[in-house]
Amino acid sequence: MSVLLTGATGFLGCRILRELLARGEEVTVLGRGAPDDVRARVEAAVTWLDAPPLGADALAGVRYVSGDLTQPGLGLAPGDRARVTQDLSAVWHCAAMIALEGDPAALHHANVIGTRGLLELADEAPEARVLFASTAYVAGRRRTGHIRESDLRDQDGFQTLYEESKYTAERLLHAWARERDRDVTVFRPSLLVTDRPVPEGLPEQPTDVAVRLIGNFMSGRMAEQDAMRALLSGPRGADARQPEILQYRVEGDPEATLNLLQADYAAHAMVLAASRDEPAPGVRTLHVTHPESVKMSTVTTALQTRFPGLMIRFTPELSHPTTLERLLAKHGTRLLTFSAHRRTYDRSNLLADIGGLPDPDPVDLDYLVRAFGGAEAPLPV
Repeated sequence: MSVLLTGATGFLGCRILRELLARGEEVTVLGRGAPDDVRARVEAAVTWLDAPPLGADALAGVRYVSGDLTQPGLGLAPGDRARVTQDLSAVWHCAAMIALEGDPAALHHANVIGTRGLLELADEAPEARVLFASTAYVAGRRRTGHIRESDLRDQDGFQTLYEESKYTAERLLHAWARERDRDVTVFRPSLLVTDRPVPEGLPEQPTDVAVRLIGNFMSGRMAEQDAMRALLSGPRGADARQPEILQYRVEGDPEATLNLLQADYAAHAMVLAASRDEPAPGVRTLHVTHPESVKMSTVTTALQTRFPGLMIRFTPELSHPTTLERLLAKHGTRLLTFSAHRRTYDRSNLLADIGGLPDPDPVDLDYLVRAFGGAEAPLPV
């Protein structure tokens, strides 16, 4: 029996692959590009990870097939399609287009039409389970309350096109499972992070985008303002000149929290849950979230530690924004503010399926300082 995995070159997918290999699974990776190119990218990401332990030849047995979720029939050649579906026991669908704004058609095509293409492939492997990586943010604009794992509604609307596309894909999965009498497991991770600096060229964590944008913008200002150069100079001695404080307001709830979960823990919990869950017709949804959300004040303190002298303040309404505030509101802080809420997440199905797996370590200030430091932007010479 074999497993098909999409998204193995991504931040979560490469970790799922390592977990599957550690369990001795026979894995076929579906990826864009020539098989040798996909292999090189995947092996670089998987070998950089340090857990779980792998045998010396674990990666040698991975098969690579060229495919594209945006193409009819997944872009698979007929011979490849037959080989992929032969003795297929599970389809792990981790690939997705992750964009908070932009062309809605592109997001729908990749995340919804692409999922439908995977389900059509699963139709040709009637014994295969479908395991789908969604997101906890299908809850959309619902900022308060306790989100149940069975909840799937759109009455509250969505903050981003990405979360709407994942909601639509989940609806598609429910319809397919009902019509085919098939087994589907939906995993909804929250915002995944790591505190290990990710080498250039390997899958970066989502928060790197926001941190890098702040760093790049401030680095550009440094070329014009000596005060900005001092701001980014790092820890200072007692007699060093203190930089000016750059105050930056973010429109959002000052009392909001952010659910952050270690990516390694998420991948381990997902594969463990899949191995213990008893397949049954229908859709079973698991919130892969941290039991304790992080206060936004802790997140901003970590960012201020990364950029000494930067003062970030959340405000319910952003009136008369500065140039920096307008730029980062459009790009950098969307990643943080769209996922900041006062809501909590039901984890009943997750806890039932992972058994005695201990809760993840806290994502505290020290962890976030390390995580944000991993996206350090190059400073002007």
